[in-house]
Amino acid sequence: MRFLRRHIHALLFFAVLAFSSVMVVRQFLLNQSAHVQAREDFMALHQKGHLQMAEHRYQLLIHALPKLSESVLWDDFERTLNVVDGKTPQLDNLIWKYQVSVKNELNKRIEGRVERALEREQTR
Repeated sequence: MRFLRRHIHALLFFAVLAFSSVMVVRQFLLNQSAHVQAREDFMALHQKGHLQMAEHRYQLLIHALPKLSESVLWDDFERTLNVVDGKTPQLDNLIWKYQVSVKNELNKRIEGRVERALEREQTR
């Protein structure tokens, strides 16, 4: 009891810190699963012929591309590659367009990473 009275502020601080950490991780996982759900909804709507709703989901996904992590982008790229042929242009297929957009975003990030790596090597 004496220990609790003496260290109440430190214990409360660590309790709040632990709670905040758990909430941050939880929110990260919710955001990631929300994106996966949006992607799968988009693909299902498109495949079942609900093109207007699929177009809306497509616009939302395209708008979110710059904010996504590389691992999520790679997951999207692999998932869409399973549905469409990435080598054959399908200009009327929204899933193919999304796959190309994800590929372009990944290429842009890879180029930036290569430039930063080259700069680091030159400064050594």
